[in-house]
Amino acid sequence: MKSSYLALWLLLAGALVIFLTVSFADDITLGSYTVKKAPFAETLLPDTLATETGQFTSAEHPVAADTVPEIVQIDSLPKTILLFGDSMTMNIALRLARYAKQNGHDMHAINWDSSNTKIWAETDTLSYYIKKLNPDFIFISLGSNEVYFKDPFKRQPNVRRILATIGDVPYIWIGPPTWDNRTAINDMLEATCRPGTYFKSSGMEFKRKKDKIHPTREASALWVDSIMRWMPKSAHPILADYPNDSLGKVNSHIIFLKALNK
Repeated sequence: MKSSYLALWLLLAGALVIFLTVSFADDITLGSYTVKKAPFAETLLPDTLATETGQFTSAEHPVAADTVPEIVQIDSLPKTILLFGDSMTMNIALRLARYAKQNGHDMHAINWDSSNTKIWAETDTLSYYIKKLNPDFIFISLGSNEVYFKDPFKRQPNVRRILATIGDVPYIWIGPPTWDNRTAINDMLEATCRPGTYFKSSGMEFKRKKDKIHPTREASALWVDSIMRWMPKSAHPILADYPNDSLGKVNSHIIFLKALNK
């Protein structure tokens, strides 16, 4: 009787081995016959499948090995920095210049009061200063004068033209310090800039001037501090060590352009 039970268990074990082999192995060919892989593995493990590299990916949305985010090393070379934009630019430049001096960068700023993406896109001002200064890193401060646009996405072609003018130069677009949560300007800018190049300022708390729009000089300094702390997470991080108090007076090299409404 015991030998009969043993034979039965051996038979069941053999059947299980064959079942698992057919379920998890690839198609098996024996002579002119091919045993197709059973769908049991996909049914049992629908969400994660191991790849040859050992990476687990979604069965519905497999991730290619070359799309796995890599850690971007900080570029330790000194940079010629260009900051340009609207009236928010001046106070940003005052603080950014201290970071530049601390880290060996050379910074220049173009402050164009009342300017917007349309003005910068439709004039040769940006291309002129890029040729003149030959920057290898650019900060952009634009969008504050387009906060009240009902459909900021209509300005998207202007943003694309600005980015095309910048070309391959690494950049960070500093989002406007919005004071009206109903605006979609940040959504448009973030959707247009390359990943890791847009610093979203909305949601931050700012002490503002009497116009309730422009951050104070002190608030702008804290704003820049936040941007530089975020720098290592950007697409092209550069040296951004916190400036020492011993730096003394720093020249911001700010050029002021006359207002032009468009």
